[in-house]
Amino acid sequence: MTEPKRILIVDDEALARQRVARYIRQSERECLIEEAESGIKAVEMIQNFHPDIVFLDVEMPGLNGFEVLQQFAERPFHVVFQTAYDQFAIQAFEESACDYLLKPFTAERFNQALSRALTLAADEERLRALEAQLDTRGGQKCLWRLTVKQGVRLRVVEMKDIFCFVSRDHYTLVHFRDQENHHEAICDLSIARLAERLDPADFQQLHRNSIARVAAIASLSRSRVGELVAVLSNGMRLPVSRANQRVVRTLMKSK
Repeated sequence: MTEPKRILIVDDEALARQRVARYIRQSERECLIEEAESGIKAVEMIQNFHPDIVFLDVEMPGLNGFEVLQQFAERPFHVVFQTAYDQFAIQAFEESACDYLLKPFTAERFNQALSRALTLAADEERLRALEAQLDTRGGQKCLWRLTVKQGVRLRVVEMKDIFCFVSRDHYTLVHFRDQENHHEAICDLSIARLAERLDPADFQQLHRNSIARVAAIASLSRSRVGELVAVLSNGMRLPVSRANQRVVRTLMKSK
């Protein structure tokens, strides 16, 4: 039986929180609801309540909605922004929000956002279960497929199609190909966690901020300042740390 989704409502206005909670209950969906009246309280609740969906106000004292999200390197929850200001819409979707509610919104508009968030959460749960089934090979847990986020879209990527993983601005970016097209998406796993889960025969850590698929490394070169750089088959150039230079050179000689 599927567990009720956990929903956190974050708004410094009590009436606004009550309205959202009422809309959720009127939807007759099975959910656990908690509220936070400030950005600081929201951070605490996210850490302790572990919500699946966060309805997040933008303008709040202390920490605003965007600053709340900046406190989390990984975000295992979906965000719906709710605000009276439309100028934050672009920034909201840059933060991978699944919807943006402009106050005052109707119950019908709210239900659209709630349905979208719940669908994404359910899809992600099913994909993670599938990923867990596909992870085990010969008793060793290695990732053979990976779920990544492209905007509000969640998709499964084969490891053989991945060029590299790069950590940037608290995110892990995944560079991969789909037929002849190159894509960039977000992965919930950190570089350190990926290093534990990837097959060492197929992937090599180049730097503390990057991992590349060995087959995707086309050549090695030197940067203008003399540091060793791995040139990938998609044209990307990634620095190789001193600690990893010997093993990378060995791998290239054996290719």
